[in-house]
Amino acid sequence: MDETAGPLRPHNLRTETAKSPLGLDEPTPLLAWELTGNGRSRAQRAYRIRLFPAAAGAEPLADGADAHPAVVWDSGEVTSDQSAGVTYAGPVLAARERYAWAVRVTDEAGRDSGWSEPAEFEMGLPAEADWQADGVQTRWIGAPGEDDLADAVSLDYAGRPHRIQRVWLPGALSSAARTAYFRTRFEVPAGFDAERVRLLADADEARVRVYCNGREVAADGSPIEANTIRSGTNVLAVAVEGNTEGRAGAGSDTSLVGLPGLVVRLDAESGGNHVVVTSDDSWRCSQTAGDGWETDGQDDSRWQLAQAFGLHGVAPHGRSPLSYRPSPCLRKEFRTDAPVRRARLYATALGLYEARLNGERVGDHRFAPGWTDYARRVPYQTYDVTDLVRSGDNVLAGVLADGWYAGNVCWFGPFQYGRHRLFRARLEVEHTDGTRTVVATDESWRAGEGATRYADLQNGEVVDARLEPTGWDLPGFDDSAWQHAVAGSPTHGPLEAEVAPPIRVKEILPAVTVTSPRSGVHLVDFGQNLVGWVRLRVRGQAGTRLLLRHAEVLDHRGELYVEALRDARATDEYVLRGDPDGEVFEPRFTVHGFRYAEIVGLQGDLDPADVQAKVVFADMEQIGTFECSDPRLNQLQHNIVWGQRGNFLSVPTDCPQRDERLGWTGDAQVFASTAAYNYDVRSFLRKWLRDLRDGQQPDGGVPHVAPDVLSPQSFQMGGDGRAAAGAAGWGDAIEIVPWELLRAYGDRRVVAENLAAVGSWLDYLESHSTDLVRPAEGFADWLAPTPTPADLVATAFFAYAARVAAKLAAELDRSDDAARWEKLYEQVRAAFRARYVRGGGRVESGTQTSYVLALHFGLLEPAEEPLAARHLVEEIASRNWHLATGFLGTPYLLPVLSRFGFEDVAFRLLTQDTFPSWLYPVVHGDATTMWERWDSWSDSRGFQDPGMTSFNHYAYGAVGEWIYQTLGGIAPGEPGYRKVVVRPRAGGDVSWARASLRTPYGKVSTRWRQTPEGAFTLEVTLPPNVTGEVWLPTADASGVTEGGEPLAAADGLAAEPSTDGRETLVRVGSGSYTFQVPAMT
Repeated sequence: MDETAGPLRPHNLRTETAKSPLGLDEPTPLLAWELTGNGRSRAQRAYRIRLFPAAAGAEPLADGADAHPAVVWDSGEVTSDQSAGVTYAGPVLAARERYAWAVRVTDEAGRDSGWSEPAEFEMGLPAEADWQADGVQTRWIGAPGEDDLADAVSLDYAGRPHRIQRVWLPGALSSAARTAYFRTRFEVPAGFDAERVRLLADADEARVRVYCNGREVAADGSPIEANTIRSGTNVLAVAVEGNTEGRAGAGSDTSLVGLPGLVVRLDAESGGNHVVVTSDDSWRCSQTAGDGWETDGQDDSRWQLAQAFGLHGVAPHGRSPLSYRPSPCLRKEFRTDAPVRRARLYATALGLYEARLNGERVGDHRFAPGWTDYARRVPYQTYDVTDLVRSGDNVLAGVLADGWYAGNVCWFGPFQYGRHRLFRARLEVEHTDGTRTVVATDESWRAGEGATRYADLQNGEVVDARLEPTGWDLPGFDDSAWQHAVAGSPTHGPLEAEVAPPIRVKEILPAVTVTSPRSGVHLVDFGQNLVGWVRLRVRGQAGTRLLLRHAEVLDHRGELYVEALRDARATDEYVLRGDPDGEVFEPRFTVHGFRYAEIVGLQGDLDPADVQAKVVFADMEQIGTFECSDPRLNQLQHNIVWGQRGNFLSVPTDCPQRDERLGWTGDAQVFASTAAYNYDVRSFLRKWLRDLRDGQQPDGGVPHVAPDVLSPQSFQMGGDGRAAAGAAGWGDAIEIVPWELLRAYGDRRVVAENLAAVGSWLDYLESHSTDLVRPAEGFADWLAPTPTPADLVATAFFAYAARVAAKLAAELDRSDDAARWEKLYEQVRAAFRARYVRGGGRVESGTQTSYVLALHFGLLEPAEEPLAARHLVEEIASRNWHLATGFLGTPYLLPVLSRFGFEDVAFRLLTQDTFPSWLYPVVHGDATTMWERWDSWSDSRGFQDPGMTSFNHYAYGAVGEWIYQTLGGIAPGEPGYRKVVVRPRAGGDVSWARASLRTPYGKVSTRWRQTPEGAFTLEVTLPPNVTGEVWLPTADASGVTEGGEPLAAADGLAAEPSTDGRETLVRVGSGSYTFQVPAMT
């Protein structure tokens, strides 16, 4: 203890992990602070918290203010070293109220810090009654006509198997055709009583006439009479007239975007069942037709088969959606006469929303309110709009889009949660004279349309700037031609304050290169695979149409490689308004995964300064850094971080670019520990765990994805009709993610929130096993070069689930549960050993993953472990020192090798740069993010199967935890890094490394260097209130120095030999240290 050091001072106060959060619903928020102070071994011995209304100022903290009437809660002096995760334990916090709190601490010498600077937070509207306060109802509102828009057939429907092909006459007929005729027959099952029939057809500028069973019908997506179709055989016939010359036939220039041709989709619905007919190459076609050609009596057997020219919306057919779904614009004028003291906007939507106040965008959130199972809960956001409300006339407005609620989700198409986009908002203005103005959404609002004609997260956004009503979100706009908004009564879960950090624009990247491969086409390389959109400044004539297409990589011709996007169009369209001073296009309601963007339709040169990429992800604090002497490993770390950024928006997705983008549970759990090193993911993953619990099945099965959109679609593994739940390693996210959050942040609340779900999951596993051996189902070791039997993987994870559950229960002092689940672990372990373990430490199948799981999960006897580890190394050596693990084996591969004394093998795998390896994409693939497969692209074959090849997929980035712990030397010794294990190891020709991590107690940093002769220097800094175990790479501590002095003479430091006699352990308190280990002679 340094007697000359001053008292510890609390700083960086946080409420619910944030500095000054708005709109909390938590009844007992968590409070935390860090400590600052000179010297070593500094520690807190006691604390006192005082909480009061922020309006009271600093008076409640004044000397002698112990009984101040404004104090809401005074903890009194609490003898504790806890400075993170302290639970508020006072009276009920009032809705809307802004509170301040401060803390004072007593340090290890009994010195008092005095009160800290106060931190503030504000409560939201936790109850539905709060949304109806002051006698003002807050309604869900939308635009009239949403029923028609929602029910319209959309050619953008991404649902398989109804993929719509663009068709035309075969090449020999195409050039002379002025009119073209098309026919197809389709069957309607008996008893299918159509309730709704919609049809949409398009052939670019040509006129289209459509007939169903000889009756001409509308082709614009509006309803047609349900009795138009009938049970049995039906005939759909289409005539395309007018400008058909030069349409998409053989010899056409397929490099052109928006090739002409016919696209058709008919959708008949009955009781939730559908009959869908789409254009494809089974249709018949002719350039001539006689009377009755459109009837079912026509013999079309001599007609030609139509020629297909690709899927609608897929290159080269990247045209706009053929069924527009304009974004509703909603507005309300109001007046304030007294000066404003404070104003808050509470807002949410079913769909996405952008709120506007007096012409200004409210806040910087993107894609609000985010993605949840909206039937279970709907997040809302709170904004401080004090500076936006004026004295006099004002306008509150909102723009809506489909988002996850009504847009395309995965390959299942739109309307997974609902059809009608609705807005709910409440503006509360407090005036300096004590009066209040409340403006809430209701039928008095006006509804119209603007420039956004279509917006879908997967397919892109279409904006016609000519259609934006000037000043529509400002006072004085004439909205007399607009209609009244309509109120809705949707089925949804309760409104809850946003828990996850909002999605924000976090970075803006310039164009690295701009090339023009052909006239009117510009190809932009941003140098980084990212998630976001393009911001384009352009000048041109009104009506000029620009297309922006996106891709992660280029093909061998230097063109965008879009096949891997599957049915996601990933195309934005902008129609210029013709501003002579130039104009800016930037989509608002779509997001793409891309490195390259192709801009089509812009004549002349494109100045690189006029095109940028905006990068978006959840606004998490970046808390970890790593760098070393090997630039390849630095690039690997870069790729891991950017993979996390691109897939951590509203939920942890598998990939951000194709028509999937789901919260796959297996991907999330294997990456959780690495994610927690890079960013503070507490709130982000806590929210996602709510989604996971929302999707848990009544029998305890945990869904494959969260939010669970697979089970409603009857997605199954094996086709047995069960829900999309219960897969080993995927369902285990329910216990592994809370465990990792506990380790990283000491978060016991998230353990308490999920423990019941963990128990239900274990009940499921036990009831769906035979003699505690799990069946061979699920995803097993996904995408492993060498597969491991699914039943072995599942049984190993069953045992691990029980062991982790027991540890979680013990953290909450649930001793009975802990004992019960530990017993279950031993029973499953015995079943695993009986079924899969052979003599001599061999595990059935002999794959790398089989050994890794058995060793990491403790399923072998102590005498078997070194033998099994040797077998693992032999398997690796047989592959010329390459890994062969998939999603589930990879996270544990290097930790197991290190634990059992094969660190040299671990480094060899890490630094391997031929296929398969972590560095293969870095060295051979110019990768800037993690790939889905070890060979998403390879030198020998090129691209993998485009049906599942993502170039931004973080799962294999799970190696980041080992990099931080082994090369960086930072690992948790106790939950939340209350104790830090500092144990860096040199290897793989790495001569130096440095790492840092902002823990709940403050920043931990390490830096080490090893000379060619073997001398080792380690610098360590630990924050106050933290202790550490420093492991030095020598068995002989006699020559070790700290701060230039012999370790034996260092005050308060003592060396202990490790049990294996290879290292020296030094126990330290907080502060900075420099250890030097001489080279071995």
